[in-house]
Amino acid sequence: MTPGFKAPPKADFDTYASLMEAQATYFTQLFGWAGQECSAADDLNGLLLLPLVQATPKIAALFSEKLAECERGMIGVGSKARATAAAYAAAEHTNETNIAKIYGQSLPGFPDIGHVPGLSNLGDFKDAMVVLKEPNDAGDITALNITEQLTLLGLVSDPAGSALGKKYGLKPGLTTLPGQEPGNLSKKLGIGNVTGQILWLGDSIFKSFTGQSLVQILLYPIVGNYGRLKFLQEAYEQLSEGIYTTTGTMRKGSVRLGGEWEGDAAVAFDSLLFCWSMGSGGLGDAAKIMSDIFQVAYDTLCAMIQIALQLITRFINGALQQLVEAVAGTAAIEVAGGGPEDPVADVVAVAWDVYKVYKIVELCITTATVIVEYFPKIVEAVTKILDDIEVVRQAFAEGKINSQAVINSLLEDVKQRGFEFEKNGGWNPAAGAARIALLPSA
Repeated sequence: MTPGFKAPPKADFDTYASLMEAQATYFTQLFGWAGQECSAADDLNGLLLLPLVQATPKIAALFSEKLAECERGMIGVGSKARATAAAYAAAEHTNETNIAKIYGQSLPGFPDIGHVPGLSNLGDFKDAMVVLKEPNDAGDITALNITEQLTLLGLVSDPAGSALGKKYGLKPGLTTLPGQEPGNLSKKLGIGNVTGQILWLGDSIFKSFTGQSLVQILLYPIVGNYGRLKFLQEAYEQLSEGIYTTTGTMRKGSVRLGGEWEGDAAVAFDSLLFCWSMGSGGLGDAAKIMSDIFQVAYDTLCAMIQIALQLITRFINGALQQLVEAVAGTAAIEVAGGGPEDPVADVVAVAWDVYKVYKIVELCITTATVIVEYFPKIVEAVTKILDDIEVVRQAFAEGKINSQAVINSLLEDVKQRGFEFEKNGGWNPAAGAARIALLPSA
C-alpha cells in the first residue's frame, strides 16, 4: 500500500462524475460525425478515384467503433466516481482496498498524482464545449475549384507565376507533376503553361445554356466529385479538434480529482484515466493524420487537373471555338434585326447553338476516355492514399505501446504545454496515434 491516505470531498467526486458524463455526450456527437461526415465518399465515383468509395467508410468505421468505446467508458468512469464517493461517505478510508478494485490494476510504475506538488492546481472541473463546424458542400468545393482552375488556365500567360499557380505548386515553363520530368507525351503535345482562353470562354457559355460546367462534365467520369477530398480533410480536422478538446477536459478534471486523492485507490484511478485520456488523444492523432492525407490528396489532384485542362485544350479547342463563334453569330442575327422582331429566326438560331453544344459534350466525353490513359500518376496518387490509410488502420490494430515511456513523458508535456498539448504545436500525430492501444475495454 502506498504511504499516506487522503480522499477528496464527496462534492468533488460528484462534480467530476458529471463532467465525465458530459464528455460521454461529446463522444456521442463525435461518433455520429465520424459515421456520417467522415465516411461520405459515394461521389468519389470517377474512374480513377473509385477505390476510395470503399476505403473511406471502412476507416471511418474504425473511428466510430473506438469513439463508441470512449462514450461508454466515460459513462462508466462517472458511475465509478459516484460509487467511490458513496463508499467513502459510508465507511471512510477503511474501504480503501475495496475501492481500489473499482478501478482495477494500475500500470506498472504509475505515480500517485496526489504526491506531485502543485499538479492538482493545474487541473479544474470546467467543461469545454465541442462545436463541430460542417464543411462546405463537396459539390460547391468542386465547382469553386474548377472556376479557379479555369481562371488559372485562361486568364494568364504563365499560370505558374500567378497566386493560384503557386497555390497548386505549378512550375514555370513546361508543367509537370511533382517529382516528374517532362515526358515524351508532354513534348509531343506541347503541354505547358499555355493560355486556355477558349476553354474558359466555352465553359462560361455552356454554363449559360445548361446551368452546368462543361469542364465538370468532362472531368467527372475521371475523378468524380473530387471536392469530396477537401470535404473529408475538413471533416477529419473537425473530428481531431473535437477529440483533442474532450481529451483535454478529461485530463484537467482527472488531475484535479487525482491531486486531492492519495493511496492505492488513487493510483488505480490515475492510471485508468491516464489510459482513457492518452488513448482518446491517440484517436485525435489518427484523425489528424487522416485530415493530412486527404489534404495532400486534394492538392495533388488539383495540380493534375490543371495539367488535364491543358491537355483538353489540345484536343477540343477547335470544337469549343465553334461554340464561341456560334454564340457570336446569334448576337449578330439580333443586331441585324433577326432577334426579337423575328422570333422564329431567333429560336432556330438558339436551337442550332444548343445542338452544337451537345455535339461538343459528346466530343468531350470521348476525349475524357482518351485522357485517362495519360494519367497513371493519378492512379499512383490514389494508391498512395490507400497505403497511407492502411498505416492509420494498423494504428487501430497494433495493440502495442511502451506505456512506461509514455508515462514518463506525460507530466513533462502537461507542465510545459498544458492539458491540450496536442493542440498547441510541436506534437507529432504520426507517433502519437499509437496511443490508441492504451484505450481500456469498455
